[in-house]
Amino acid sequence: MKHFLLSFICIAAISGAVFYSVSVSHDRPGLASNGVLDLRSADLNENVFTLDGEWEFYWERLCEPKDFIEGAPEGRTFIHAPAPWSRAGYPITGYATYRLALLLPRSGRIMLYVPEIFSSAVIWVNGRKIYSAGTVGADKDSAVSYAKNELVNLLVDNGVAEILVQVSNYGNIYGGIQHPFRIGLATTLPRSVFGRWLMLAGVAGAFFIIGLYHLALFLYRRTAGGNLVYFVFAACCILGGLRFLFDFDSIAQYFLRNFLNVHINFIYSVLTALHSIAIVFFALLVLEIKLKPRAKTAFTVMLGIPLASILLLPSPLSLFVAFLIIVSTLFMTCILAARSLSLARVRSRPYLGLYFISLVYFLLWGTIANSIAQTYFFAAFVLSTTFMMLSQFVMLSQDYAEARWKARELTARTDFYRRMSHDLLTPLTKVSTNVQTARRRPREADALLAKSQDEIMKMADMIGDALEQGDEGGTSS
Repeated sequence: MKHFLLSFICIAAISGAVFYSVSVSHDRPGLASNGVLDLRSADLNENVFTLDGEWEFYWERLCEPKDFIEGAPEGRTFIHAPAPWSRAGYPITGYATYRLALLLPRSGRIMLYVPEIFSSAVIWVNGRKIYSAGTVGADKDSAVSYAKNELVNLLVDNGVAEILVQVSNYGNIYGGIQHPFRIGLATTLPRSVFGRWLMLAGVAGAFFIIGLYHLALFLYRRTAGGNLVYFVFAACCILGGLRFLFDFDSIAQYFLRNFLNVHINFIYSVLTALHSIAIVFFALLVLEIKLKPRAKTAFTVMLGIPLASILLLPSPLSLFVAFLIIVSTLFMTCILAARSLSLARVRSRPYLGLYFISLVYFLLWGTIANSIAQTYFFAAFVLSTTFMMLSQFVMLSQDYAEARWKARELTARTDFYRRMSHDLLTPLTKVSTNVQTARRRPREADALLAKSQDEIMKMADMIGDALEQGDEGGTSS
C-alpha cells in the first residue's frame, strides 16, 4: 500500500507540474473596461499582458475602421473576451465585430500575439489590416473557416492602438474570441509564446516515446500470442500526444501552414474521437469487462457515430452531437468499470483503483469541464490526459513486472524439479539394480540390501531438503 500511495502522489505531482508549466498562464491580465484598456503605466519590459475584459461588440455587423470616424455606430454592446459569444446568449453561428482601444507606452517595439479565432477573422489596427484568417462572411456560403495564430507588429499612433476584429463562425461549436490576445515587447512576447510551445512539445514527445515503447512490447510479444493492451495503450499515448500538438491555438497552426490551417479543427476533432475510442477500448480490456452482444452493438454504434459524423457531416451541430455521444460513452464506461471493481479485486490490484480514478477524472475534466477551461488555460486537457496516461503506464508496468517475476519463479521451479528428478532417479536406478541382482544371487542379498538402504536414506535426505526449500519459498512469497 505504501508503494501505491507513493505512486499516486508522484503521478498527481507530475501531472500538476506539467499542467502548471504548460497550461497555466503566467501573463498579467490587462482588464479592459467599456472597450478601453489602459496599459500606459504597465511594465512591458518585464511582463506580457493579456487583453481581457470588456470589448465593444456589434452582433451581426461587420464594421470597418471607416464606420468609427464619426463615433460608434448603432448596435454597440459590451461583451467579455476571451469567451465564446454563446455564453453571452448569442447563437453559436453568426458574425460580429469586436473593438478595443489600447492606451500604451510610447517607447519600445510592441508586438501582438493573435490567437486562433473561431472560425474566420480579419483584424485592423489603427485602420490598417494586420491579420486575416479565412473569409469573414454574413452567411455560411460566403464564409471560409481558417485556423491561424500569429505574432504581428502592433501599429501604434501616439500611444493609442485601436483594434478592430471582424469574426464569423459557421464551422465550430464555439464562436468569437475564445483565447486571449497577448501584448508585449519584441524581446519578451516571442520568448513567452515559443517557450510554452516548447514545453508542450516536450510533453508530447515524452508520450510519443512511451507509446512507441509499448508498441515495441506488443510486437515483441506477438510470438506468444501478443498482448492487445500494450497496442491500445500505445494508441492512447500517441493520439494524446498528437492532441497536445493540434489543440486549439497550438503549435501545429503556427508552423504548419495552409492545408492544416484550413483543416486543423477537423483533424483535431478526428483525433479527439479516436483518442476517446482508444480510452474506452483500453478500459474494457484492462478491467476485463465482458460485454453482452447487445452491449457490444451499442458501444460500437456509440463509438462509430461521432467519428462518422465528423468525417461525413462536418458542421457545428455534428461536432456538438459527436461531443455529447463521446461524453455519454465515457460515462457508460465509468459505470461498467465501477461495477467490475470489487473491494477484494482492488485490494489485490490497487492500481486498478488508481486507473478508475483517472478514468472518472478524465470524464469530468478532460471532456465536460474542458470546454469551459479552454478559455482560461492554454491546453486544459493536458492535466487529465497526463494523469490518465501515467496511471495507465504505472499499472501496466506493475502488471508487466509481476508477470516477469511469476515467469522467473516458474522457470526456477521447473529447473529445480528437473534437477530433483535427475537426482532421485540415480539412487532409484541403483536400488532397482540391487534388487534384480539379489534375486539372481541370493548369497549376496544382504550386502545388496544394505547398499539399497543407503541409497534410500540419500533419497530421504534429498526429499527432506526439497520440502524445506519449498516451505521457505512459500513463506517468502
